[in-house]
Amino acid sequence: MKPSGKFEVHCALIATSLLMAGCQKSEVRYSETLDRNALMALPFPGWTPTGSDKVQAVLLPVKTVAPDKAFSATTQAEVSPLYVVKLDDTHAALVTQARPVDENNRPYDSHASSGTMGAYFFEHSAAGWRMATRQDAVATSGVEGHLGKTSITKLGEGHFAVTAQWGSCRQSICGKWLLVVGLQGNQATLLNPGIALSVNNYGANGACSALDNPALATAEEESKECLDIQSKWKFQGNRLLVSYEGRLSQLDDNAELLPTRKIREQAIYKATPGKLRLISGSVPVPDF
Repeated sequence: MKPSGKFEVHCALIATSLLMAGCQKSEVRYSETLDRNALMALPFPGWTPTGSDKVQAVLLPVKTVAPDKAFSATTQAEVSPLYVVKLDDTHAALVTQARPVDENNRPYDSHASSGTMGAYFFEHSAAGWRMATRQDAVATSGVEGHLGKTSITKLGEGHFAVTAQWGSCRQSICGKWLLVVGLQGNQATLLNPGIALSVNNYGANGACSALDNPALATAEEESKECLDIQSKWKFQGNRLLVSYEGRLSQLDDNAELLPTRKIREQAIYKATPGKLRLISGSVPVPDF
Protein backbone atom coordinates (compact mmCIF):
# COMPACT_ATOMS: atom_id res chain seq x y z
CA MET A 1 0.00 0.00 0.00
CA LYS A 2 1.35 3.41 -0.89
CA PRO A 3 1.67 5.67 2.18
CA SER A 4 -0.46 8.77 2.25
CA GLY A 5 1.08 12.21 1.73
CA LYS A 6 0.52 13.09 5.37
CA PHE A 7 2.32 9.92 6.47
CA GLU A 8 5.28 10.74 4.20
CA VAL A 9 5.51 14.24 5.62
CA HIS A 10 5.28 12.87 9.16
CA CYS A 11 8.10 10.39 8.51
CA ALA A 12 10.22 13.10 6.93
CA LEU A 13 9.75 15.32 9.96
CA ILE A 14 10.72 12.49 12.32
CA ALA A 15 13.82 11.73 10.25
CA THR A 16 14.81 15.41 10.20
CA SER A 17 14.30 15.69 13.96
CA LEU A 18 16.44 12.62 14.59
CA LEU A 19 19.15 13.98 12.31
CA MET A 20 19.13 17.36 14.07
CA ALA A 21 19.23 15.67 17.46
CA GLY A 22 22.20 13.62 16.32
CA CYS A 23 24.01 16.74 15.08
CA GLN A 24 23.29 18.62 18.30
CA LYS A 25 24.52 15.70 20.37
CA SER A 26 27.81 15.58 18.43
CA GLU A 27 28.35 19.30 18.97
CA VAL A 28 27.93 19.11 22.78
CA ARG A 29 30.96 17.21 24.02
CA TYR A 30 31.68 16.17 27.59
CA SER A 31 34.37 14.45 29.63
CA GLU A 32 33.38 12.22 32.53
CA THR A 33 36.62 12.98 34.39
CA LEU A 34 39.31 15.64 34.71
CA ASP A 35 41.90 13.37 33.14
CA ARG A 36 44.16 15.65 31.11
CA ASN A 37 44.07 13.51 27.98
CA ALA A 38 40.27 13.31 28.11
CA LEU A 39 40.00 17.09 28.51
CA MET A 40 42.39 17.71 25.61
CA ALA A 41 39.89 16.03 23.28
CA LEU A 42 37.33 18.77 23.93
CA PRO A 43 39.22 21.76 22.45
CA PHE A 44 41.23 19.50 20.13
CA PRO A 45 39.16 16.65 18.60
CA GLY A 46 41.49 13.91 17.40
CA TRP A 47 44.35 14.93 19.74
CA THR A 48 46.47 12.11 21.16
CA PRO A 49 49.48 12.32 23.51
CA THR A 50 51.89 10.87 20.94
CA GLY A 51 52.68 11.22 17.26
CA SER A 52 51.48 13.76 14.75
CA ASP A 53 48.04 13.99 16.41
CA LYS A 54 49.66 16.32 18.96
CA VAL A 55 49.86 18.92 16.18
CA GLN A 56 46.73 21.07 16.21
CA ALA A 57 45.53 24.37 14.78
CA VAL A 58 45.68 27.14 17.40
CA LEU A 59 45.37 30.91 17.30
CA LEU A 60 48.82 32.27 18.19
CA PRO A 61 50.31 35.80 18.15
CA VAL A 62 52.42 36.72 15.15
CA LYS A 63 55.57 38.78 15.75
CA THR A 64 55.84 41.99 13.77
CA VAL A 65 58.43 44.76 13.56
CA ALA A 66 55.85 47.25 14.84
CA PRO A 67 54.39 46.08 18.20
CA ASP A 68 51.23 48.13 17.67
CA LYS A 69 50.50 46.10 14.52
CA ALA A 70 50.72 42.69 16.18
CA PHE A 71 48.00 40.20 15.27
CA SER A 72 47.07 36.56 15.75
CA ALA A 73 46.81 33.85 13.13
CA THR A 74 45.84 30.20 12.97
CA THR A 75 49.07 28.24 13.39
CA GLN A 76 49.97 24.55 13.38
CA ALA A 77 51.59 23.73 16.72
CA GLU A 78 52.44 20.78 18.92
CA VAL A 79 50.12 21.14 21.91
CA SER A 80 50.84 19.41 25.24
CA PRO A 81 48.86 19.49 28.51
CA LEU A 82 50.77 20.84 31.52
CA TYR A 83 48.29 21.07 34.41
CA VAL A 84 44.67 20.38 35.24
CA VAL A 85 43.50 22.72 37.99
CA LYS A 86 40.21 22.19 39.78
CA LEU A 87 39.20 25.74 40.67
CA ASP A 88 36.09 24.70 42.61
CA ASP A 89 33.48 21.94 42.54
CA THR A 90 32.11 22.93 39.14
CA HIS A 91 35.00 24.76 37.45
CA ALA A 92 38.38 23.54 36.19
CA ALA A 93 41.19 24.74 33.94
CA LEU A 94 43.57 22.95 31.61
CA VAL A 95 46.93 24.67 31.05
CA THR A 96 48.87 23.81 27.89
CA GLN A 97 52.09 24.53 26.05
CA ALA A 98 52.01 25.13 22.29
CA ARG A 99 55.14 24.90 20.10
CA PRO A 100 54.76 25.99 16.45
CA VAL A 101 55.94 23.38 13.96
CA ASP A 102 57.53 23.39 10.49
CA GLU A 103 56.19 21.65 7.37
CA ASN A 104 57.42 18.32 8.78
CA ASN A 105 55.56 18.81 12.09
CA ARG A 106 58.80 19.39 13.96
CA PRO A 107 58.67 22.12 16.63
CA TYR A 108 60.87 25.16 16.01
CA ASP A 109 63.67 25.04 18.58
CA SER A 110 65.87 28.03 17.81
CA HIS A 111 67.04 30.31 20.61
CA ALA A 112 64.55 32.93 19.44
CA SER A 113 61.57 30.53 19.56
CA SER A 114 59.34 30.81 22.63
CA GLY A 115 56.67 28.52 23.99
CA THR A 116 53.04 29.68 24.25
CA MET A 117 50.85 29.02 27.27
CA GLY A 118 47.19 28.27 26.63
CA ALA A 119 44.27 27.86 29.04
CA TYR A 120 40.95 26.05 28.56
CA PHE A 121 38.14 26.27 31.09
CA PHE A 122 35.48 23.70 31.89
CA GLU A 123 32.18 23.64 33.77
CA HIS A 124 30.58 20.58 35.35
CA SER A 125 26.98 19.43 35.07
CA ALA A 126 25.12 16.14 35.34
CA ALA A 127 26.40 15.24 31.86
CA GLY A 128 30.05 15.78 32.79
CA TRP A 129 32.71 18.41 32.13
CA ARG A 130 32.02 20.77 29.22
CA MET A 131 34.43 23.35 27.78
CA ALA A 132 33.20 26.86 28.58
CA THR A 133 35.96 29.12 27.23
CA ARG A 134 39.28 28.76 25.46
CA GLN A 135 42.41 30.92 25.29
CA ASP A 136 44.94 29.45 22.86
CA ALA A 137 47.55 32.06 23.74
CA VAL A 138 47.67 33.58 27.23
CA ALA A 139 51.41 34.33 27.31
CA THR A 140 54.73 33.47 25.67
CA SER A 141 58.07 32.89 27.35
CA GLY A 142 61.25 30.86 27.17
CA VAL A 143 63.68 29.87 24.45
CA GLU A 144 64.16 26.90 22.13
CA GLY A 145 60.40 26.44 21.88
CA HIS A 146 59.75 25.80 25.57
CA LEU A 147 58.04 27.99 28.17
CA GLY A 148 60.71 27.22 30.77
CA LYS A 149 60.33 25.57 34.17
CA THR A 150 56.65 25.75 35.08
CA SER A 151 54.75 25.33 38.35
CA ILE A 152 51.27 25.89 39.78
CA THR A 153 50.43 27.60 43.09
CA LYS A 154 47.16 28.15 44.93
CA LEU A 155 46.76 31.82 45.86
CA GLY A 156 43.33 31.61 47.46
CA GLU A 157 39.94 29.98 47.03
CA GLY A 158 39.36 29.57 43.30
CA HIS A 159 42.49 31.58 42.46
CA PHE A 160 45.70 29.99 41.18
CA ALA A 161 48.96 31.14 39.62
CA VAL A 162 50.87 29.42 36.84
CA THR A 163 54.55 30.40 36.71
CA ALA A 164 57.22 29.88 34.08
CA GLN A 165 60.88 30.54 34.92
CA TRP A 166 63.31 30.78 32.05
CA GLY A 167 66.79 32.09 31.28
CA SER A 168 68.75 33.43 28.34
CA CYS A 169 72.13 34.93 27.49
CA ARG A 170 72.81 37.90 25.25
CA GLN A 171 76.32 39.04 24.34
CA SER A 172 77.78 37.08 27.29
CA ILE A 173 75.30 38.58 29.77
CA CYS A 174 72.88 36.03 31.22
CA GLY A 175 69.63 36.50 33.08
CA LYS A 176 66.53 34.74 34.35
CA TRP A 177 62.92 35.89 34.41
CA LEU A 178 59.63 34.78 35.96
CA LEU A 179 56.31 34.95 34.13
CA VAL A 180 53.11 34.82 36.22
CA VAL A 181 49.61 33.96 34.92
CA GLY A 182 46.49 34.01 37.10
CA LEU A 183 43.64 31.49 36.79
CA GLN A 184 40.19 32.33 38.12
CA GLY A 185 36.64 31.57 37.04
CA ASN A 186 36.70 31.08 33.28
CA GLN A 187 39.68 33.30 32.51
CA ALA A 188 43.47 33.30 32.50
CA THR A 189 45.21 36.66 32.92
CA LEU A 190 48.86 37.56 32.37
CA LEU A 191 49.79 39.10 35.73
CA ASN A 192 53.42 39.86 34.90
CA PRO A 193 55.28 39.18 31.62
CA GLY A 194 58.68 38.82 33.25
CA ILE A 195 60.01 39.66 36.71
CA ALA A 196 63.82 39.88 36.48
CA LEU A 197 65.34 37.26 38.79
CA SER A 198 69.06 37.36 38.06
CA VAL A 199 71.90 38.73 35.96
CA ASN A 200 75.57 37.88 35.55
CA ASN A 201 78.25 38.91 33.09
CA TYR A 202 81.04 36.56 34.15
CA GLY A 203 81.62 35.62 30.54
CA ALA A 204 81.70 39.18 29.25
CA ASN A 205 84.77 41.04 30.49
CA GLY A 206 86.34 39.52 33.61
CA ALA A 207 85.20 42.34 35.88
CA CYS A 208 83.54 40.04 38.43
CA SER A 209 86.57 37.75 38.48
CA ALA A 210 88.69 40.83 39.12
CA LEU A 211 86.64 41.58 42.24
CA ASP A 212 87.16 38.01 43.42
CA ASN A 213 90.93 38.09 42.78
CA PRO A 214 92.10 41.73 42.74
CA ALA A 215 95.78 40.71 42.86
CA LEU A 216 95.41 38.99 39.47
CA ALA A 217 93.18 41.60 37.84
CA THR A 218 94.25 43.70 34.90
CA ALA A 219 93.59 47.43 34.67
CA GLU A 220 91.05 46.82 31.90
CA GLU A 221 89.12 44.28 33.98
CA GLU A 222 89.07 46.64 36.94
CA SER A 223 87.50 49.36 34.79
CA LYS A 224 84.55 47.24 33.60
CA GLU A 225 81.11 46.65 35.08
CA CYS A 226 80.37 43.57 37.17
CA LEU A 227 76.76 42.38 37.19
CA ASP A 228 76.24 39.52 39.62
CA ILE A 229 72.77 39.09 41.18
CA GLN A 230 70.88 35.92 42.00
CA SER A 231 67.53 35.39 43.70
CA LYS A 232 65.12 32.95 45.28
CA TRP A 233 61.36 33.28 45.05
CA LYS A 234 58.32 31.71 46.70
CA PHE A 235 54.63 32.31 47.25
CA GLN A 236 53.18 32.86 50.71
CA GLY A 237 49.45 32.81 50.23
CA ASN A 238 48.69 35.46 47.62
CA ARG A 239 52.07 37.16 48.03
CA LEU A 240 55.13 36.54 45.90
CA LEU A 241 58.45 37.09 47.69
CA VAL A 242 61.61 37.51 45.61
CA SER A 243 64.85 37.70 47.66
CA TYR A 244 67.93 39.08 45.85
CA GLU A 245 71.60 38.76 46.76
CA GLY A 246 74.77 39.75 44.91
CA ARG A 247 76.78 42.77 43.86
CA LEU A 248 76.84 45.50 41.24
CA SER A 249 79.82 47.47 40.00
CA GLN A 250 78.45 49.90 37.41
CA LEU A 251 79.56 52.87 35.36
CA ASP A 252 78.03 56.29 35.87
CA ASP A 253 76.96 58.70 33.11
CA ASN A 254 80.58 59.77 32.66
CA ALA A 255 81.78 56.18 32.20
CA GLU A 256 83.41 56.26 35.64
CA LEU A 257 83.20 53.13 37.74
CA LEU A 258 81.05 53.55 40.84
CA PRO A 259 81.88 51.77 44.12
CA THR A 260 80.75 48.16 44.20
CA ARG A 261 77.29 47.88 45.75
CA LYS A 262 76.28 44.83 47.75
CA ILE A 263 72.77 43.63 46.97
CA ARG A 264 70.52 42.19 49.64
CA GLU A 265 66.95 43.16 48.91
CA GLN A 266 63.47 41.69 48.80
CA ALA A 267 60.64 42.56 46.45
CA ILE A 268 57.12 41.62 47.58
CA TYR A 269 54.19 41.37 45.17
CA LYS A 270 50.53 40.95 46.05
CA ALA A 271 48.31 38.94 43.72
CA THR A 272 44.64 39.83 43.43
CA PRO A 273 42.24 38.77 40.67
CA GLY A 274 43.73 40.08 37.44
CA LYS A 275 46.65 41.91 39.08
CA LEU A 276 50.12 41.36 40.54
CA ARG A 277 51.24 44.55 42.29
CA LEU A 278 54.63 45.38 43.80
CA ILE A 279 53.83 46.46 47.36
CA SER A 280 57.28 46.49 48.95
CA GLY A 281 60.93 46.70 47.91
CA SER A 282 62.30 46.89 44.38
CA VAL A 283 63.96 44.81 41.67
CA PRO A 284 67.73 45.52 41.70
CA VAL A 285 68.46 43.68 38.43
CA PRO A 286 69.43 46.29 35.79
CA ASP A 287 68.09 46.16 32.24
CA PHE A 288 70.38 44.67 29.64
